[in-house]
Amino acid sequence: MKIRSFVAVLIAAFVGLFSVAAASAQGVIIPIVCDIRPCRPIPRPMPQPLPNALPVKSIELDTKINGQVATTHVVQIFRNDTQYTLEGTYFFPIPETASVIEFAIWENGKKLVGEVRSREEARRIYDEIVRRQRDPGLLEYAGKNLFQASIFPIPPYSDKSLS
Repeated sequence: MKIRSFVAVLIAAFVGLFSVAAASAQGVIIPIVCDIRPCRPIPRPMPQPLPNALPVKSIELDTKINGQVATTHVVQIFRNDTQYTLEGTYFFPIPETASVIEFAIWENGKKLVGEVRSREEARRIYDEIVRRQRDPGLLEYAGKNLFQASIFPIPPYSDKSLS
């Protein structure tokens, strides 16, 4: 009799142990009948992940050489294929002996040319414009031979041109 009780306790413990383990590893769905109350709408799909970098749609280069000086104009068009309005940071390297003469963002076919300001003033103006959901661009020296530009907004499913 003691053996039978011991086996029963052992089986109960075994079943209980595995039931707890199985319950903690699974979720549960409690369904509702749609006839009794209105069904909830189908949940939206999970948000798509952001790309590591926006794809380049096109690059246009125009170089003019005058004696020992070469001037290169670069136009790059990037594509935002996400459902989100994005803010991006554009990085571009330049040779040690080069300089940036002009930076512009194209918005709806209109060229918006940047102005040279102190770093602090430029950042303050940029942040102000972003808060108003306008279209600023902020170009900064990011270290040896590297410039960076903060770009906002990059609308969903649209192109953004920089030159």
